[in-house]
Amino acid sequence: MRRKYKVIIIILVSTLLTYFIYFFNKENKLNIVAIGDGVASGETFYNIDGISFNDYLKEYFESKHLLKNYNNSYAIKNLEIKDLIDDLKSNIKLKEDKLSINQIIHKADIITIAIGEEELVKKEITNDLNKESINEFIQEYDNLLYMLKEITEANIVVVGLYENSHLDKSNVIILNSELANVAIKYNVIFINISDLVLNSEYMFNKNSYYFNYKAHKEIAEMIIHSL
Repeated sequence: MRRKYKVIIIILVSTLLTYFIYFFNKENKLNIVAIGDGVASGETFYNIDGISFNDYLKEYFESKHLLKNYNNSYAIKNLEIKDLIDDLKSNIKLKEDKLSINQIIHKADIITIAIGEEELVKKEITNDLNKESINEFIQEYDNLLYMLKEITEANIVVVGLYENSHLDKSNVIILNSELANVAIKYNVIFINISDLVLNSEYMFNKNSYYFNYKAHKEIAEMIIHSL
């Protein structure tokens, strides 16, 4: 009889332990939100989205059974900061989402932001990238982070900018320095990826300023180590 009771107790304890482990893991799974332009969406030399660092982040947290939800609806080629700010102000809701942008951000645990590379290249091409436009860009980034911090308590990761055939190294140094200061101001993580351009294996070719999957994997690893 005693042995029978011991078996029953062991089964009950095992069942309860399994339940608590499941409940704990379920409650501690993460909502990840990816925001940005073509760098965030994994834009390629072929004008299609490839594998981005956000995709690698998703895979990582899935493999650890820690991912609850992943949303990259706002990782869109040519998305500019001012447009993103307008979306936050109007609290838009895309057709593919059940929640509005503010609701998605509010529920997030991790938010990655990679925005600015494309719009700064456009300014450089049209000779509109100067001290005034750089200051304006930094102020818009400041406004964006202020708005996000008002909405969410998530860990926010800002992915910096990098030199390319259109974006001069000296401007990148200034921009990243200012972005790092803004990140400190709002207590968010800043990831400097400017050195990745030194590795030719990370680029599609000299005619494209987009990174390939190798660089995106490296960026994901940098973010994971920073969290």
